[in-house]
Amino acid sequence: MLILTPTSFSVASATASGATLDWARSGNGQQLAEHGTCAASLLPADDEVVLVLPPHAVSWHRATLPRVANAKLRAVLDGVLEEHLLSDSAELHFALEPGGRSGQTVWVAACHKAWLKTWLQILEDAGRPVSRIVPSIWPHLASSRSVTPPTVHWAHHQGGRPWLASASALGVVCTPLQPGSTGVAALVTPTPGDAETPDGAIQWLAEPAAAAEAEQLLGQRFELVALPAWLLRCAQSEWNLAQFDLSLSSTARRGQRLRQTLRQWRSAPAWRPARWGLAALLVVQLIGLNAAAWQERRVLAAKQQALGQTLQRSFPQVKLVLDAPLQMQRELTRLQQASGTLSHRDLEAMLGVLGQATDDPAAALSSIDFSSEEGRFTVTPDSEDALATLQQTLQRSGWQAQLKDTELTLRPATP
Repeated sequence: MLILTPTSFSVASATASGATLDWARSGNGQQLAEHGTCAASLLPADDEVVLVLPPHAVSWHRATLPRVANAKLRAVLDGVLEEHLLSDSAELHFALEPGGRSGQTVWVAACHKAWLKTWLQILEDAGRPVSRIVPSIWPHLASSRSVTPPTVHWAHHQGGRPWLASASALGVVCTPLQPGSTGVAALVTPTPGDAETPDGAIQWLAEPAAAAEAEQLLGQRFELVALPAWLLRCAQSEWNLAQFDLSLSSTARRGQRLRQTLRQWRSAPAWRPARWGLAALLVVQLIGLNAAAWQERRVLAAKQQALGQTLQRSFPQVKLVLDAPLQMQRELTRLQQASGTLSHRDLEAMLGVLGQATDDPAAALSSIDFSSEEGRFTVTPDSEDALATLQQTLQRSGWQAQLKDTELTLRPATP
């Protein structure tokens, strides 16, 4: 994942030659791998590019949307937000909060469309097409959980000046960090509810370059968060401002959601118990399969040993057991030959079964070749169907019968 943001904010059209971006890269979406600042053409390559919009680039509006079709929702936003906007709505790009849809009260993000499209085109021309657009700070969303998310204050540098971006359930406010600023005065002046604010309900975060000025003006200690770490935090959010006319295709969105889900499953701390559970399940299954295979091998070895013992009890002269069924068949054949009893391996038995298998009086054996328990007979019936019927009859009787032209090869079935 490649996460990037414009180095400085200006609604003036950026040029490809002077466009510089701060970027961070992560292999799993959870830890930083590398970061830097460079022109768009020098950015490292990556399959997923996330563009983070600076706080000044996005304004936030709370709106109740009527129930309309999704295709008409963008036009409806023009009328709903008309009184809240300082610019012509046709010049702005709108995006709804994650999961927001018609018939709900939602947060709507607005930004300068031409400025955003310029940056998207610059990255497209550089071979780094953007797959997702996220804000650098956003208002807290309504949640069914009883725990209220903390208010976040983020001190950062933008355009060579220190700013404080504050996000809460009431929205997002950007305040210049300079003495006498109205916003700073409101932050440092205690309010009646401050004493009742629980610990951890406010987070004071700052880039290292802006931390000293923010602490001096506000008298508040800030936790240092480098810009690359902040960009990674933004990319981990559920926001995606690539909506309406800037929306990706449905196939691209599905692929994006799949990659994000796989990345969270692979690396997110919240999924660690599930990963350990899956690993434990696989280990248990592997142990179970090996145990079952070991048990099957034991049963098979016991059966083979019993066959070997039966062979040696029946034929004590057999000292080495290699293939008990085959050796037993051979010993039986020797006994039959010694006693003059016909076996399936004798020519007489084959001729007998041939006589029983055919009822065609016109069939005749024009040649016989017998050797090594195998007989080859040249049969001359009156039709090919009679040969096929003969072969099937022999096979049903337990013989191995192969037919090639008019030559029939016959041998006893393998035990």
